[in-house]
Amino acid sequence: MNKTKELIYEMLTECTGKHMCDSGFYGRHWETNQKKTIEDFENEPEEHIYKEGEYIYRDLSVYHYLSELELDDICNSFNKINTNCKNWDAETNDDNFLYGVSKEAWEYLTKEIKVKYLDIKVNRSFNTYNYESDLSQTLQGANLTINNEEYILIQIHNGADVRGGYTDAKLFKLNDEKLIHSYLFEYEEQEELEQRLEEQLV
Repeated sequence: MNKTKELIYEMLTECTGKHMCDSGFYGRHWETNQKKTIEDFENEPEEHIYKEGEYIYRDLSVYHYLSELELDDICNSFNKINTNCKNWDAETNDDNFLYGVSKEAWEYLTKEIKVKYLDIKVNRSFNTYNYESDLSQTLQGANLTINNEEYILIQIHNGADVRGGYTDAKLFKLNDEKLIHSYLFEYEEQEELEQRLEEQLV
């Protein structure tokens, strides 16, 4: 099992507590995920397409979707610092937010790494709950450019209520095509799903 998959499994099973904003009394993702082994996630289908009434749904496994992300020395050092921290006051000089990032981890990137690398830029922050997404769990994070290489900060929503219950942010490197995954895409339109469902039934 590669290091990326091991880290994703750790994130999926990370206890994000029972915060007051996390209004569900049961069914938090981390509670369900902790009952699974990494082999269980590995053996799950990448996606599940099904029809209920007139609408076609697609559940895309977060585990498989994130599995092609890469880890390099910058990622490993950042992720080691940004674990179980108490100071979550990382700030940027623009309008992009860095949720789940500690002050210490951000200073590592912007001070220690910036000495060695040409440029660090936060391109955008995102939460997949705010737009169309087929993912099995919500992701929150930011896209970064470090020395002309594309990276992504990711938190996985492990709670019940989307307002709380996120993991610590982890840093990954995107593939050469600057994609999270080479063939699994976060969202597909109804027309595409209808065609794919018909092909499955043939």
